[in-house]
Parts: sequence; structure tokens; C-alpha cells
Amino acid sequence: MSSLQAIQQQLLHAVLAADSIPPPVISGNAIASAGDRLAIYQHGYRVRLRDALKIEFGGLQCMAGKAFENLLDKYVAAHPSEHYNIRWYGAGLAAFLDYAHPWRNKPQLAEMARLDWAISTAFDAADESSKDIAELSAVPPEAWAGLRLSLQKNLQIVTCLFNAAAYRRAADRGDTRPHLRRFDTPRQILVWRDATTVHYRTLENDEWQVLVAALRGETFAALCELLAAHRGEAAAMPRMVALLQHWLAAGMVQGWTL
Repeated sequence: MSSLQAIQQQLLHAVLAADSIPPPVISGNAIASAGDRLAIYQHGYRVRLRDALKIEFGGLQCMAGKAFENLLDKYVAAHPSEHYNIRWYGAGLAAFLDYAHPWRNKPQLAEMARLDWAISTAFDAADESSKDIAELSAVPPEAWAGLRLSLQKNLQIVTCLFNAAAYRRAADRGDTRPHLRRFDTPRQILVWRDATTVHYRTLENDEWQVLVAALRGETFAALCELLAAHRGEAAAMPRMVALLQHWLAAGMVQGWTL
């Protein structure tokens, strides 16, 4: 290891360890002692990590309120960054809130962090082309039963037992913080990106099951059978057509195979 690499490693360990004793490579002068100089880097490192998290977790900040800063401090202390790109630092925040005291006693916080992160990662996902209804109309009628949809890879479904989407919406719009609400049954929030805009909305139960089946690669005929179980045979096809039109208009469909 070169002398420069050795110095860098010593500084790295000193900053991450939050040790008050500076390594020999840091020297002081009349302006600042070695300890003061190290403290500046230690503080700056953690401030930048917190600032990055604030950008990604707007809904969590709205939900946690005054506890948000303390929450971030605890996460930063427990989880030093393991990636060279600070953009991915928040990947473990939801899991941290699941197990860390006292946050684990408030499951709505981890749920909110998962929704925030899904929105963030959908925005940064690779660009994909999307199909429109005119292109789908070219599929011959006899091929529809075996048609398999290819949905956008940035599409995600987040299960929510609380009204996390309302907090995220309030954060996005700058609205008043909503009251926490727990649902009787879990709800599914669909997150996807159309061009440069990320969208999220609550799925009805039948659309959720059909969407999951489509993501598994089930055929169009199988999707219609699922809807028939929910709405009856007469209503299955009109509902499937309506869902398909909506997905195409929303830019969710990348393509299909026959």
C-alpha cells in the first residue's frame, strides 16, 4: 500500500469511528487543533448523509415530524455508508426502522420509508420504451389468449397497512400533515414512472391480483380468469379491457409476447 493510501485509510477509519483521538497524520496549528480538524470532517460526513436521506424520504419526514432528525442520526450512527455513491445510502433505512428501538414500535415508519424508497428508485430506474393502444390493436384476435404482457421494470407494489400515501402526497404538495390512519386490511400502492414523472396510487384488489399475475408472465386468458373469479364471467372481459387501456395510457406496458 502506498503512503497516500495509508493516509487515506487512517482518515477514513477516524471519520467513520467518530473517535475523538486523531490519527498521527492529522496535525494541528494555532488556528485549530488536530482534534478540532478531525471533528470538522466527522461532523461534515454525517451531515451530508442526513441531507441525502432528507431528499429521498419526504413522506417519512412528514410522518415522523420532530423525531425525524433523531431518527436519521440513529440510522447514520448504526449504518455507515457501504456504497461509493451516496444516492444508495437510504436502501437500508426501512429495515433499520423494522428492528431498531424505539422505531420498531411504530411500524408505520418502516412502511412509509418503503414507499418513499420505491418512489425514489422508480425515478432513477433505467429508461424504458412503452407501447400504446394503437400498437396493441395490431395483435390478431386468435393470438390474444396466449398474449403475455411485459410491464415496466420500474413498476413496484408496496403493501401498506397505514395511510402512508397520504403523508407522501402531503409532502409532495406542501399540504398540512394528515392524521395517521390504520386500515382494516392491507392496501397495495402501485408505484411506477411514466417518462420523467413518478406516479403512485392505491390498487383495487382485483387489479392488484391481475397485475401480480401479469408480472409473473401469466397469459391474457389467465388474467381474464382471475377477473372472472372476482367480478363474474360477464364483467371479466370489460374490466380487463378497461385495465389494459389504463395501463397503456399510463405508460406501464413495455411490450408483449405471443
